[in-house]
Amino acid sequence: MQRKTLTLALALSAALAFAGCRRASDSSLFAADAHASSLSGLATAAAPPSAPAAAADRTLGAMPSLSPLVKQLRPVVVNISTTTKAKAVSMRRRRSLRNGPRAQPFGQPGEEDDGEGQGQGQGQGGPGGGNQEDMERFFQRYFGNRGGGGPDARTPEKHGLGSGFIIGDGLVLTNNHVVEGADEIKVTTDPTAPGGMREYTGKVIGRDAQTDIALVQLDGDRGKQLPAAVLGSSDQLEVGDYVIAIGEPFGFTATVTSGIVSAKERTLRSSAFDDFIQTDASINPGNSGGPLFNLRGEVVGVNTAIISGANSIGFAIPIDLVKQELAQLRSKGRVTRGYLGVQVQPVTQEIAEAFGLKSAEGALVADVVRDAPASKAGVKKGDIVTQVNGKAIKDERHLTRTIASYSPGSEVQIAVVRDRQSKDLTLKIGTRPEEPDDGDMRGEKGDQSDQQGTDPLGLQVDDLTPDLARRVRAEPGTKGVVVTDVTPESAAAQSLEPGDIIDQVAKKPVETAADYRSAVKGLKKGDTALIHVVGRGGARYVTIHLR
Repeated sequence: MQRKTLTLALALSAALAFAGCRRASDSSLFAADAHASSLSGLATAAAPPSAPAAAADRTLGAMPSLSPLVKQLRPVVVNISTTTKAKAVSMRRRRSLRNGPRAQPFGQPGEEDDGEGQGQGQGQGGPGGGNQEDMERFFQRYFGNRGGGGPDARTPEKHGLGSGFIIGDGLVLTNNHVVEGADEIKVTTDPTAPGGMREYTGKVIGRDAQTDIALVQLDGDRGKQLPAAVLGSSDQLEVGDYVIAIGEPFGFTATVTSGIVSAKERTLRSSAFDDFIQTDASINPGNSGGPLFNLRGEVVGVNTAIISGANSIGFAIPIDLVKQELAQLRSKGRVTRGYLGVQVQPVTQEIAEAFGLKSAEGALVADVVRDAPASKAGVKKGDIVTQVNGKAIKDERHLTRTIASYSPGSEVQIAVVRDRQSKDLTLKIGTRPEEPDDGDMRGEKGDQSDQQGTDPLGLQVDDLTPDLARRVRAEPGTKGVVVTDVTPESAAAQSLEPGDIIDQVAKKPVETAADYRSAVKGLKKGDTALIHVVGRGGARYVTIHLR
């Protein structure tokens, strides 16, 4: 009997000790490096004062609440609604759209569709085909008449919805894609803002499509009195930090979601300046332009993108990138960026080995623009940029973003690796030109010519004659040989196409077909050829491994 009593007592003691450990461990849910100190005073009581002690023992312990912080932040968040008015397309233009090779009746005047198979006159009764009577009925049904004349096509009126936040002096920060092309912009404050829910007319005073940022000015003096958000530092943000998103997803006012920073420096390949914060805080259509806060209540990002079909994957523009642009957006309405005048590409492991590098980091200079800042400073094709003003360069996109952050006219020091040795260069930053069109530089397939012997890479090349240069749209002064054929399943089949121009093999100049044949003559199975190519989008290095 005594042994049984002792066993029960020990079991009871162990249970109480375990319960005490759980309560102690649950009393702090946020790590120190996740800014838990900012939550001081926000925790709610474990149980109402009137709750019996037994009930309190069954709770999980003191749980922090974001409610007081959210109450402070909501007044700076706004709803943005836009209207793009219907635009008329004349009957004359409609016939051009119908008969043109790439017509698209929903486009605005002067626009053409980029999709395949649009407006080719296939089928009957649709916008891209059928007889004139069918077309007239189509436009009559969907676009109506104007002024009693013939049926007049009109682009439909469009309405958009997004979010934004006040940064002071009646200025609202949002995404460019939220307000781009809008004829009317209405900004509505949160019900918790001073004066409650009020509607203001907004006007875009600056925007930048490359980083998807726009600055909107509210009308009247009352907007200048609204509370402003505090802009924090995204550079100090770390993966795992807690964040809060507030916005208007699907039109649901002041929706609050929370999560953590899932990753930093993400790219979606939408711009050369992609540098997104990834978060699992729920972001949906309508959240665009809204703020991403840390637990100190500071804005660390501007919510901008989601991946369709994904769960808990959202992206925000780092606020430090935005702060670099604000002064220019307000004063000039646009952003002027620094410029080197080089075309760069990633340093792959194979390229790193070919250039004698210890790691695949930096940006490989594939080409240098004539008379650009880099050219004047002595940067050469084949250099690998490793540092700018002492800051290590991770890859080619990092170099582009770093240079763009400097004001034109600034003097910077860059470190390059050339011929396996480090070299420091001083240059003056230029002004980045407007983004060029991504045209197709390959042109038609060049004339084929006989080759002496079998090419180890599986290529046929020819001298760059004036006619071939015209057909592949080569820049004036370009030297090299034109790829006229690529053997399927050959070593070069995955890297080169007809129309590409080769001007270097193993870092040796190639100007004629004879130069090329001499350069590749000694290649054998197992070798890796380093080739410099001018093709789609400009110049690049490729490595071809002979299998």
